[in-house]
Amino acid sequence: MKRRQFITAAGALGLFPGLSFGQGKTAKYADMHAHLMRRQGISRAQLARHGIVLVAEKVIPDGPLIRRLGNRLGVERDARPGEMRRSFEVQFERLRAAIEQQALPCIDSLAALDKALQEGIPAVVLASEGADFLEGDLGYLERMRAVGLVHLQLVHYRISDVGDISTEEPRHGGLTAFGKDVVRACNRLGILADVAHCTSAGVEQAIELSMKPIVYSHGHVLANAPAAAQGGVAARAIHLPLAKRMAEKGGVVGIWPLGSQYATREVYADALLRTADAVGPMHVGIGSDLNGLPSTVLPTHEEFAEVAELLAKRGLSGAQVEGIMGGNYIRVLREAMKP
Repeated sequence: MKRRQFITAAGALGLFPGLSFGQGKTAKYADMHAHLMRRQGISRAQLARHGIVLVAEKVIPDGPLIRRLGNRLGVERDARPGEMRRSFEVQFERLRAAIEQQALPCIDSLAALDKALQEGIPAVVLASEGADFLEGDLGYLERMRAVGLVHLQLVHYRISDVGDISTEEPRHGGLTAFGKDVVRACNRLGILADVAHCTSAGVEQAIELSMKPIVYSHGHVLANAPAAAQGGVAARAIHLPLAKRMAEKGGVVGIWPLGSQYATREVYADALLRTADAVGPMHVGIGSDLNGLPSTVLPTHEEFAEVAELLAKRGLSGAQVEGIMGGNYIRVLREAMKP
């Protein structure tokens, strides 16, 4: 399907109900990857003021183990039995309590997504940055889906029983057999699979295994193949041929606003445009990694409106801006949750 035909069909099918992008105070945006709970917490009023209709808030199961190791982040010890599970549960319950306290919708079904979009109420996607909390138990993933987990990043900063990570020399050749089962389970349970932090081998395996679109929620695209030896930022990239393959299967590539890469929001908007040119504007989104980056050109959600204006000034259509600023993520989340 050609891009113009896709956008027309998307509007006809109501893939973005209740959204109006690029129109000042009525604009609505979606963030594919954030850590609001790490600092300011989640505020319904603040999300609404900044035009955020949907934010994927990720807990970090391996967070207690992460340290700066030279010029990169990593873990300096093995996780103790049950440690990742306990870390996940504490953070997940804290997140659910914060959402409830703020009377924010939790997007755990297509009906909940449609209701939030129609009403224009900011909503939260419960997500995890790393699937190592499963500790080999797919049944636990099913239980977590039942209480609202709908976005699962496969790996983070630990090489685990799920697979290799982009910033360490590989041990498994990508995803493990269990990691591949996790991708299949995500498809079956209605969970969006996320390959950020995966090695190129892991990304490729997930793309080929998944029967539904997947995302690379936050990072950047490189024409040359990334490798752990290149260092943290370069290693974290998705290889352009894989980004294109992901797009061909309906997925979305999230570009982070890392300050060491993009000196200004104008430069960041140019990176979004380059990615849109490479994989198609309906396959690009924003993963702010808010409170997770050492420096950023999007220090709050308030700056999303400026990015939308910059994209429009650079010649993108209203529908294309709508997609990059959130509609594309909403579409792929919807596809993931479909029975």
